[in-house]
Amino acid sequence: MSKSGKGIGLFGVIFFVIASMVGFDGLSATASIGPSVFGWWLVIILLFLIPNLLMISELGSSFPSDGAVYDWARTALGPKQAARVGWYYWINVPFWIPAVYLIAAGILSELVWPDMPVWIMCMVAIVLVWATVLIANASTDLGSAVAVVGGIAKVGVLLALIGGGLYHAINYGSATTLNLETMRPRFDAGFLYAPTLVYLIVGAETVACLGGALRNPGRNLPLGLLMALILIIALYSFAIAGKMIAIPPEELSLVGGITQTFGVLFGTTGLGGTLSLLLSAVAVIALFATIVPWMMASSRAAAEGAHDGELPEVFGRTNAVGSPVGANVMTGLTATAALFIYGLVSNSADDLFWNLFAFSSFLLFMTYFFLLASFIKLRLLRPDAPRPFKVPGGMVGAWIVVLSQGLVLTISCVVFVFPGLSTGDVDLVESAPILIGIMAAIGLVEFSIRGKTKPPAPTKIVSVEGA
Repeated sequence: MSKSGKGIGLFGVIFFVIASMVGFDGLSATASIGPSVFGWWLVIILLFLIPNLLMISELGSSFPSDGAVYDWARTALGPKQAARVGWYYWINVPFWIPAVYLIAAGILSELVWPDMPVWIMCMVAIVLVWATVLIANASTDLGSAVAVVGGIAKVGVLLALIGGGLYHAINYGSATTLNLETMRPRFDAGFLYAPTLVYLIVGAETVACLGGALRNPGRNLPLGLLMALILIIALYSFAIAGKMIAIPPEELSLVGGITQTFGVLFGTTGLGGTLSLLLSAVAVIALFATIVPWMMASSRAAAEGAHDGELPEVFGRTNAVGSPVGANVMTGLTATAALFIYGLVSNSADDLFWNLFAFSSFLLFMTYFFLLASFIKLRLLRPDAPRPFKVPGGMVGAWIVVLSQGLVLTISCVVFVFPGLSTGDVDLVESAPILIGIMAAIGLVEFSIRGKTKPPAPTKIVSVEGA
């Protein structure tokens, strides 16, 4: 704890986590699971969320670092594994961005062109991609301002879904039966979207950059994470319920589901129609403003990796204001190529969205396997490091939280690639675009990191005063 008593307190942790993790790009896919989503929530909370919260609380309070997963992997696993982390942490973003912007295009389609062709949606997404690159290349102040707008807008959208769903249920009933029987976990057709529940709650490790500035990290980090994640799960759960109250899960569009829901909850004509239109516009703004800070963060991480010689030199190029223009442009080019390539092999906008979303999420989840390995290795390499918070149970407790998360991540990755596995309907043709993309990405990463065997650079991890 700082002797001056200054620093980030409990509420600072809570607001940081909420601002960085809350989104709604995966809500329609999650609602498409059906009522059993709430049973699966309980499973994910027990097997993944609580173990993840405990692990991040230990790592974030004991080894605070701006690079979080990257720096932990470099210290614990060496430069070659850190290079893999750097690549996977960046490469998922240019495939995730077009998936999110397809939702924005789907919203616009629902508003102005219900039968908008997929290729037009791709063009809309590409325009948004390059608008994001332009803003990311500008000053940090502009990007930060956009992020604030996005944070307010996305919480507003979630609250509108919650309030509208409650009003609709009271006055008109629900389009979906929600009771204890329907909410129990099921391995049915909707299970293919179950990994989105994990996607909605990953990212807590970003709070590690606060560790050195926290007051009483042994208390404020785990408690702040717990309170923030409870609020996030409550927001998500009620918003998902609002969607299912309005529209049966099997009729919900993955890309236009937000506007679909607003149209049912508030109407499509008169004052209600105006409200639906305004909320849909806010949703588009929220999606755009959410992407900007993610591109800025991933590009800066990629630029740092390029300066360390672990990513190609082009990623390290900056402009007059210090923005990583090289990495931003590479992100834009990759996102554009993804929209073209996956657009050619997808039958609909929903298929295109899911291919990109599943592929990017698989690559993101790859980084968390390195996080689990780093956690165990740091326990072995740095057993005497001050740990303001420590996962209880010694090494047995550490292995339990690692294996539990690893199980959930493994199942999620398998289901992303083979969505019909739970019903025994595995279609290799359907899985081919994702499989080919994953193999190409892994091949690119492995080709790029060959020869990364130099000793680790001086660690950026710092210990926190006071155990």
